[in-house]
Amino acid sequence: MVYDGRVNRPVAVLLGTVLAVVALAGVPEFKRYQTMQESLRCLPPNIRSYCMEKAGFGMWPAARSQSESSGLSLVGKWGAGPSYRVTGRDSIVYLSRGSEVVVINYADTAHPRVLNYIEAPGLVAKSILVGNRLYVSSGYIETFDVSNPANPVKLGSVLVRAPAIDAVDTLVYTLYRDSFRIFNFSDPAHPQLIGACRDSGYDLSVCNGYAYLGDRWGLYVLDVAIPTSPHRIAAWGSDIISVKARGNICCATLANSNDPAYLKFYILDTRNPASIAPLGSLDSCGGYDMYLEDSLAFISGYYTGGHEFEILDIADSTQPSPIGTCLTPGDGFGVWTLKPLRRSFVADYYAGLTVIDVSVPTSPVLDTTILTAGASVDVAVQGNLACVANDGYGMVLLDISVPSRPVQIGVLDSTTQIVTRAVAVRDSFAYLGFGPSLGDLHTVDISDPAHPLSAGGVNLFNEPDAIVLRDSFVYCAEVRRFEVVNVARPRQPVLVGSCVTGDATFASLCVQETLAYVGNYVGDIVNVRSPANPQVVGQFGLGCSISVRDTFAFLATGDPTLLVYSVADPTQPRLIDSVDVGANTLYWVEAVGSLLYVGNDDGVRVVDARDVHNMRVRGYATAPDAAGRLRYASPYLYAACGETGVCVYESTQVAVAEPKQFAGEQARKGASVVRGVLMIGDRGQKTGERAELLDASGRKVMNLRAGANDVRALAPGVYFVREAQAQAQAVTKVVLTE
Repeated sequence: MVYDGRVNRPVAVLLGTVLAVVALAGVPEFKRYQTMQESLRCLPPNIRSYCMEKAGFGMWPAARSQSESSGLSLVGKWGAGPSYRVTGRDSIVYLSRGSEVVVINYADTAHPRVLNYIEAPGLVAKSILVGNRLYVSSGYIETFDVSNPANPVKLGSVLVRAPAIDAVDTLVYTLYRDSFRIFNFSDPAHPQLIGACRDSGYDLSVCNGYAYLGDRWGLYVLDVAIPTSPHRIAAWGSDIISVKARGNICCATLANSNDPAYLKFYILDTRNPASIAPLGSLDSCGGYDMYLEDSLAFISGYYTGGHEFEILDIADSTQPSPIGTCLTPGDGFGVWTLKPLRRSFVADYYAGLTVIDVSVPTSPVLDTTILTAGASVDVAVQGNLACVANDGYGMVLLDISVPSRPVQIGVLDSTTQIVTRAVAVRDSFAYLGFGPSLGDLHTVDISDPAHPLSAGGVNLFNEPDAIVLRDSFVYCAEVRRFEVVNVARPRQPVLVGSCVTGDATFASLCVQETLAYVGNYVGDIVNVRSPANPQVVGQFGLGCSISVRDTFAFLATGDPTLLVYSVADPTQPRLIDSVDVGANTLYWVEAVGSLLYVGNDDGVRVVDARDVHNMRVRGYATAPDAAGRLRYASPYLYAACGETGVCVYESTQVAVAEPKQFAGEQARKGASVVRGVLMIGDRGQKTGERAELLDASGRKVMNLRAGANDVRALAPGVYFVREAQAQAQAVTKVVLTE
C-alpha cells in the first residue's frame, strides 16, 4: 500500500478502484468493512459515503429516531474529529469536524476564540449558512438559529442521510444514493419533503433555479425552478468531484478513477443550462472544495501530492490562471475565505483548521493551525480523567467530571501527527500504542493533565493495536506478535517477553489472571504466568474482540452473532452457544458483571448474559458512527467512535443490582480452591436461610448444607456459593479442582 508520507494514510485507491477492496471472497464482514474504511480515509465524507454505499456498507447509523433507545442512554459526547468543511460570515467561522460544528470568533486574528460547539447525531459532512440559519448535515439535517453565534438555538430537524447539501433561502437540496431531494424548512420545526428525482452524486451547488450535481458519471444539471418537480435537463463530462455555481458560470473539478494523479479544473458556461459548455480549463488543478470571491477561486486541495491550497484568477473565464499556492499540513477538504480579514480557512482533515494569510493573493502564507483532531480509537478512564488514543494526533485528555459535557484539557504532540491505536492509564502515567518519536510503546507523564509530557518508550516488533495494563506489566497485541513490557519504572519500560500470534490487525486484548486473550483474525489464548516466556496455549476460530468472564469467553466476530466459548480448559476452547444481537456488524464486546456491552455499526447493544444459554438483548443506544472499543468505568460506559469522537452512556432500565451482603460480612475477593469437599460455615441457620452452589453461568447445581459438602461429582471450574437470608445475600467465588 502507498502512503502520502504525512499521516500514514493510503493514497492508491479512489472511486473506480475502491470496489475491488471488498470483492475478496472469504474475508469476514468486519475485515472487509475495516479495509474499506482504511482505503477511503484519504477522501472527504461525501465521496467516502458514496463509495461505501456502492460497496454495500453504510456511512452513518441506520435511520431511526434520535431519541430511540432502551435501557442505555447517551448522556454526553466529545464530538471532535477531523475537519471536513468550513463556512462563515463576518468574523464568525463554522468548522464542521467529527460529529460537531465548532463556532469560532476570528475577529482578533491573533487570538481566535471558540464560542460554542454544536453537537450533531452523526458525522458532519457539511454545514450551510443562509442568513441567520445554519443547516447541518449529519445523518439528520438540522437547522439552527445562529443570530447569536455564542448561543445557537436548534429550530428543527429531518431524518435524511445527505452527505452533500446546499440551501437557498428556506429550501434545502440534498443528495444521497440514487436520490436528489428538496426539503422546505419554512417551518423549521416541521420540515417537509416537497420534491425528488432519481439523480445523485458527490457534490451539489444550486444557483438561479438550477442544481449542478457532481457525480462519477458526469455533471448533471437539474431544473429546480419548480421545487415540487425537479428534473434533469443536461449532463456533461465524467468523474466530477466538486462543483460551484455562480451567476453564469459553474466551476468543476474532474478526476480520473484510473489515474490518481490526474486532476483538471473547468469553468463552464451556464447561460443556457440545458446546453452547458466549457469556457476554459487548467490541467493538474482543482480540489475537493471551491470558494468563489469576486474574480478569484480558492481551491481547498486534493489527496495526491502537489495539489495543495491554490488561488486562481478567473476574471477571464476563458483563461483561468493559477496565481498562488500554499502547502498545508493536512489534506484540504473544505475552504472558505473572509475578504475583510484577508484570510482563507481550510478544513484540513487531521490538521484541523488551517488559516492562510491571503493579503497578497499571489503569495499566500500559512498563518496558523488550530483545533487539530484525529479519530478516537481507544479510551482509558481514571477518576475524572479520560485519555483518548487519537489516531493521527497522539493523545487527548478529557475532564469528565461532568459526564454530560466532556471537556478537552490537554493534548500530547498535537502537531507531530503521532499515530496512536491503544491507550492505558494508571496513576501519573498513560501508555500509548505506537508513538514513533520514542518507540512503539510510548509512556506519558500526565501528572499535569493540561500539559502531558513524553516520558519514555520502547521499540516492539510492531506497533500495538491493543494494550492492557496489569500490575507492573503492559501486554501488547500486535500484528503476528504478542509482547510483554515491564513498566515498573514507567520512564524506562523494558521488553521482557514475546511470542508469535496470528494477524492482529484491529485486535482486542483481554487479560484474566494468568491468561491473555487476543482477538484477531485467529483468536489466541496466551499463558502469561511467566511474563518473560508467554506461550500460545489455545486458539479460537475467529474473534475480532474477546471479553472473558469466569470460564466463558464472549467473541464478537464482525457479523451479527455473538459467540460464547467455554475456556475452562484454555488449551481447548469449546463453542457452547451464540446469540444474534440485532446489528449488522459487531466490533467490540465488554463483559461487566452479568451484562455484555456490544459495540456495533450503529451504536451499543446491552446483552443480559447471566445464563449463557439464554442470552437476551436488554437495551441499546445509537452512536454517531460505529461504536468501536468500549470501556466501562462505573457507572458510565465510554465508547470510542472513530472520527465522531467519544460517547458517554449510562445504563437505565437494565442495571443489575449488586447483591446485598450480610451485616458485618464482606464477600471474599479472592477465590477459594476446593478439592472434593466444600465446607460451609454453620452460622446457626434458621428457617428461610439457604445456601446453594451456582455454576459460572448463574445456574444452581446443588443445594448446600452447613458443614462438609461432597462436590467430587462436579466438573472442575469456577463456581459460586450463594448464602441468603431474607433480602440479603453473600456470594463467594470458589474453584473446584480434581
